[in-house]
Amino acid sequence: MTNTKQSRLVSIPKSDLESLEATIETLENEYIMDQLERSEQDIEDGKVRNARDFFEEL
Repeated sequence: MTNTKQSRLVSIPKSDLESLEATIETLENEYIMDQLERSEQDIEDGKVRNARDFFEEL
């Protein structure tokens, strides 16, 4: 038995491709990933507030 890889053509909607490209770009951006990690930590630490309260303060 031989182990050969075959190329395959895959067709996806252009919008899905654009979404995948944007996801990859985000994952490669260290600044954005750091901000996401900080945001997750803020949520875990309870450093959040209700959006309605926030807008009322404006």
